[in-house]
Amino acid sequence: MPQSAEFVTPFAEVALSNITRDYPYAAHHVAGSPADIVEPREKNPAFANSFDWHSSVHMHYLLVTLLNSETAQSAPWHNEAITVLTSNLSTENLGAEAMFLREHPTWERPYGWAWAVELVCALRASNDPQLRDLAPDAEVLAQTVFDLTVAWLPNMPEPVRHGIHPNTAFGLRRILLGARDFGRHDVVDAIAASARRCFADDHAWNFSQERSGQDFLSPGLCEADLMAEVLTADELAVWLPDFLSELAPESPALSPVEVLDPTDGYQSHLYGLGLSVAASIMRLAPRLLQIAEDSGNLDLADRTRGFLTRVDTLMAPGLEASVSDEYMASHWVATFAWEVLELKKD
Repeated sequence: MPQSAEFVTPFAEVALSNITRDYPYAAHHVAGSPADIVEPREKNPAFANSFDWHSSVHMHYLLVTLLNSETAQSAPWHNEAITVLTSNLSTENLGAEAMFLREHPTWERPYGWAWAVELVCALRASNDPQLRDLAPDAEVLAQTVFDLTVAWLPNMPEPVRHGIHPNTAFGLRRILLGARDFGRHDVVDAIAASARRCFADDHAWNFSQERSGQDFLSPGLCEADLMAEVLTADELAVWLPDFLSELAPESPALSPVEVLDPTDGYQSHLYGLGLSVAASIMRLAPRLLQIAEDSGNLDLADRTRGFLTRVDTLMAPGLEASVSDEYMASHWVATFAWEVLELKKD
């Protein structure tokens, strides 16, 4: 399996191409009047590129993150990347994006929200002083998401459990980690309470029936990822092995799904499914192995090691698609690919 350093320049080139490309663009918000029928750049001056708002946000995040690598420091695209990012992520632009979120409080919930928080956290952690300088003014975007999250969760009757953008657990985990970084204890507490309310009683997840033809997330593994951040170590030692008890290394859920038509934007989600499943397995495996060691559960240890043997196979189609010429995949898949490559490196 290739190392992450090999992908820095290809991914950066993909990200730069995406965040400087205005069309095609899918504007998903509901128009309230003819006044709302305007060019995407008028409504979303930072993120009206890379096909849709959430993909644009996480492609900006990807580029910010790639610039931390040693490869980036001497790369020919380095200066262009800094210039594009500082232009797109200006104080004025991010203020407008935050205002748009406040005015449309259900829009991009929670997937786009989560990536917005990730982007701001990446700016705060950047090695580049020019990007770090953007972080204080970018904070309005993260704080807006935090406020919207606290307002939303008490009115959420049930979580969304399917494997695409509205998946509740996927978004909440990322917002939770960002809220910790910002010291927003009200957000951390609200997410923890909602996660317990929605998921604490779940057990023996049926992985054999969770997939559909346009998933890019495993609902079960997203839930496990979130609960691993919420439950105490003692609680997790009981909940996690039980919840994953129906998952075996040979399960179809740990094999990639063949994409038959890469030009189909919904079907191309399946490239991301392999990558996101691999990432979840790599995040959860250390916790599972610790639980197995503490409890003397040899079967759990063996199954977990079996899960890890599936990672390379799960990753392969998505890695190829992330730098392909097919825009329906290349406008977004590289973000998921980079995440799992970095996990694999660790």
